[in-house]
Amino acid sequence: MSIPSPSPTLLPGIHKNESYINFEFSFFTLPMILLVIPIFYIPVTIIIILRIFVKLLYAVKDKNVNVPLFTAICISQFMVSCDSRENIQQICFQCLLFFICDFFFVRLMTSGVFTSWCASVFPNRYLMILYATTYYVNYANMLFPFLINGTILRVALPIIFIYPLFNTFFLFTADCYCVQAHGPFPFGSIILGFQGSLFGLRNSNFLLFNNIFWMSSCLINNSIILVKLVQLKKSLSLHARSQQSHKAEVSLTLTTFSMIFSYLSNSMVVITAQMSGDWTYYAILLRPFGNDLDTCVVPWVFYLTHPIFRRKNSAIRVVHQDV
Repeated sequence: MSIPSPSPTLLPGIHKNESYINFEFSFFTLPMILLVIPIFYIPVTIIIILRIFVKLLYAVKDKNVNVPLFTAICISQFMVSCDSRENIQQICFQCLLFFICDFFFVRLMTSGVFTSWCASVFPNRYLMILYATTYYVNYANMLFPFLINGTILRVALPIIFIYPLFNTFFLFTADCYCVQAHGPFPFGSIILGFQGSLFGLRNSNFLLFNNIFWMSSCLINNSIILVKLVQLKKSLSLHARSQQSHKAEVSLTLTTFSMIFSYLSNSMVVITAQMSGDWTYYAILLRPFGNDLDTCVVPWVFYLTHPIFRRKNSAIRVVHQDV
């Protein structure tokens, strides 16, 4: 009697699937068009962020009262750690880091660049590094709209590094794999999933809770700021209150309100996945642009509305002297 050979292990997603292993990448697809769109606005945004950072350096040097505001804006785009003397110790990417992670996580994966490679390997922990890093930075970004106050800023900076771990710890035991994206995505567009997480926990539950909680807190916080600004406007006369101070207050209000785009884009994906799986991939298609709004709109609004970035017109006074 012949002994039957064991059946091959079933792998999730596209792994060891010959159709995907032989997939040929093409530049003329919808995901590739979406891939190159950020070229038109990300470089300009980087220049604006660097200009804001230069203003932060001058504000720290001059001990300006706007140091907490400038620092909060900068760490939402990079990440700035300040010592007790408010001197900058180190700078590392934060919001731009999230853009880079999300660029690989969604845009490059769905473009088909890594499809053949991903199909030729087994589910592994190397792909999980990209998955976990993207969401680690995402959870850290959710705290930034609350860092305008100087006292909160000094206390919160260490927490920013620790808090995301409470939302991603279950990924440490998981293996990441590639799966075909459906909906508007063509054949060969892939996204990342995982299996074997600790206690079988899912990322969507943590993401939905954090988005609802921090977005609600952000709206409440911004509403309080707005009410205080209105009360301050009523309490001060036009002569006692400079026009530049009023513009700075309006700029702060607009900037803090513009920080909710990332909450909206993440919530869109999670809610559509819970309500209708058919629309999930359309939400995934739009998600990177929602995150781009968070990366670009905050520094753009702050830079274009705050009076400190406006050039002061110097009046030339001519004195006539009788000879």
